[in-house]
Amino acid sequence: MCSSDLKRILLSLTLGLFLFTVNAQEDKDALAKKILTELSEKTKTHKSMSIDFKLTIKSKEINESQAGKAQTKGSKFHYTTSDREVFCNGETVWSYIEEDNECYIDDAEDVSDFNPSEIMTIWDKNFNHQYVKEVSTGSNIHEIKLFPTNPKESKYHTIVLTVDRNIKQIKKVIIKTKDGLTLVFSITKFITNTEISDSVFKWQKAKHPGVSEEDNR
Repeated sequence: MCSSDLKRILLSLTLGLFLFTVNAQEDKDALAKKILTELSEKTKTHKSMSIDFKLTIKSKEINESQAGKAQTKGSKFHYTTSDREVFCNGETVWSYIEEDNECYIDDAEDVSDFNPSEIMTIWDKNFNHQYVKEVSTGSNIHEIKLFPTNPKESKYHTIVLTVDRNIKQIKKVIIKTKDGLTLVFSITKFITNTEISDSVFKWQKAKHPGVSEEDNR
């Protein structure tokens, strides 16, 4: 066999392998889209969500974990951790920091902190997706990576979702921001469609006598 024939064979094999890899990834990304569509459809049926979670925050200066509880209803949310209690009625955010004996008040659109309501629907818009892997063979638990469609405008670098396809539910979300912060949100308990009063999502000053308020609106 002459060298030119060998080169043609190698080129053909290389091209075939490349096309196989591309097609395989396209199939996987189609699976990711299907999983996210199923997840969106299921999540939209939830009138409310009550979540127990573990939140880990990492950066060059920080590496800490804490447990918490959250409740969401539409754009409204309320959550507690060891150092804070946060309320949002969809328009205003009240962040009560017990150590400071202070409640900080902001417009919801101006707050970029941890938002459990946003996390539970974060894949729905402004992201492209890429299938990563099944966590373990036969588990039907999958990892999907999200990339902002407009990186310059987004505060996020990448997001990785771990989704249990058996119950169409998020198990874990890893968020990496462009400023070097990593948030790992792991769900330990998940209950839907309980009756939650709107008063849960609003700061009640009368229940916190002596707490100062700082209104940043």
